[in-house]
Amino acid sequence: MKKNVGGLIALLFLMADIYGMTAREIVKKVEDSMRGRSSVGEMEMRVVKKEWSRTLKMKFWEKGKEKALVVITSPAKERGVATLKIGKNVWNYIPSIERVIKIPSSMMGASWMGSHFTNDDLVKEYSIVDDYNPELKSQDREFYYLVLYPKPQAAVVWGRVEIKVSKKTFIPEVSSYFDEKGNRIRRIEYMDVRRVGKRYFPFHWVLYPEKKPGEKTEIIVHKIKFDVSIPDRIFTLKCLKEMKR
Repeated sequence: MKKNVGGLIALLFLMADIYGMTAREIVKKVEDSMRGRSSVGEMEMRVVKKEWSRTLKMKFWEKGKEKALVVITSPAKERGVATLKIGKNVWNYIPSIERVIKIPSSMMGASWMGSHFTNDDLVKEYSIVDDYNPELKSQDREFYYLVLYPKPQAAVVWGRVEIKVSKKTFIPEVSSYFDEKGNRIRRIEYMDVRRVGKRYFPFHWVLYPEKKPGEKTEIIVHKIKFDVSIPDRIFTLKCLKEMKR
């Protein structure tokens, strides 16, 4: 009798899981967990390529989906190099020549800071709710398995995105990106998930480009605070130049 009761309870939980959340609701919770209304923090980016490797330390400010500022603090040679994003526009500030350079649309697919991320990644970061139609393909006790297909009018480069999402944290464990022919181009693994206030957040990300075995870009977040007040003046070209100090 106890076995039957236990089985019934497990079935009820599974039915609640299936019917309790839609794919879009799951994706929205993922986006909310990863972003928040705003965030500030410090991170390290390690880029490993066949010919060379390097490490950059940075500070970042982010407000909603539209505004972001990233400033390099180390090494000394690149200290003060900064990237500002406002909507779909991106500017780089190069302190050695004291110039602000707007990134043209033709360069959006180029590498960001020498990494395997692109300028377009910065613009389209976490736009999965706006640009994709999600489908919940399957699930087990621990994970949701979703496939995201681009909306007809969405200006995205991926043919589809597959995400494995933790039911406990609503943080992706891995995201795989495919081209229109169905070839996997890259995957991002999310690790070192910790609780930050009312949410969970992955403090270690690794991007692996499929066509470049042995190469990777790691993001290690050292500090982060969510839902903080950030003045709009931070996200201006004037402030972009002043951040070199």
